[in-house]
Amino acid sequence: MKKYLFILFFLSVLRLLNGQTETVNNNIGDTVHAIHYSIHINQVDTDNKTISAFTGIQLTPLMDNIDQIPLELKALQVDSAFVNGSKTPVVLNNDILHVELSEAISSGDTVLVSVYYHGHPFHEAWGGFHFSGDYAFNLGVGFESIPHNLGKAWFPCIDDFTDRATYEFYVTAGNDKKAICGGLLQDTIDNGNGTKTWHWELNGNIPTYLASVAVGNYSLYSDQFEGIEDTVPITIYTRPSDTSKVEGSFVNLKAILQFFEEKFGPYPFDRIGYTGTAIGAMEHATNIAYPNFAINGNTNNESLYTHELSHMWFGDKVTCSSAGDM
Repeated sequence: MKKYLFILFFLSVLRLLNGQTETVNNNIGDTVHAIHYSIHINQVDTDNKTISAFTGIQLTPLMDNIDQIPLELKALQVDSAFVNGSKTPVVLNNDILHVELSEAISSGDTVLVSVYYHGHPFHEAWGGFHFSGDYAFNLGVGFESIPHNLGKAWFPCIDDFTDRATYEFYVTAGNDKKAICGGLLQDTIDNGNGTKTWHWELNGNIPTYLASVAVGNYSLYSDQFEGIEDTVPITIYTRPSDTSKVEGSFVNLKAILQFFEEKFGPYPFDRIGYTGTAIGAMEHATNIAYPNFAINGNTNNESLYTHELSHMWFGDKVTCSSAGDM
């Protein structure tokens, strides 16, 4: 009986803590809605395990007469913030970023908030923003953090499961590296100083935990899938030593895609993508983080990449309605 009562008490405390955290998270989502994120990572320092970046967010309020924009950002240091191009006061407190407005805005208005920041990104044992040798990558969900979504680990955002936006990514890396994000590659800009900026665009609306970035010495295996409605590009980015193993490990990928389309409908995004990472796997939209060990030339881990691919329909196209659902 004592054991039973203890379990009830323990579950009650967990529910209370989760409810408190979710309330804070939902209050932001009830106040403003992000329409579009433009994430610029200007430096990824794998030696010191830091990033330097700024993010522009097109927002609209969901209530009238608000005089500050609340966002979430975890562990990073804020340098400055701008609203429609004008510098504005900003305070970061307990992972909540408060961006002051010079005049109140109301439902129907739109505003562009730009936040400049740097530092050591947050990660836990699994989720967050990780460095591994000369590679860096994010995993959008954490098992220890409550709520579990960790978009806030690398860009300021409305970090809940229901606020969906479109995305652009501009990631600068050395000429010996590639930067892979969600969506389709729009351009690779040679900066003339030993670096390139990789510009990706994701037009499908997704919540923050499904946005992604990976930077490192990657080789590209490319193909295409003739789907029900469209021809969809396939990209599989791996360490150079793993490139020859891709065909053996993904030999049944197209058959699996065909099966899913027959059962669940057309593939819902504009790219089928996997990127090798030191740890994984995570269903980032169009750019699944997939553990390097599973790209081994055989089909022993086929169920793993199949599972992550199924999330494009269940988990990405259709997402959680609350933190508790995760």
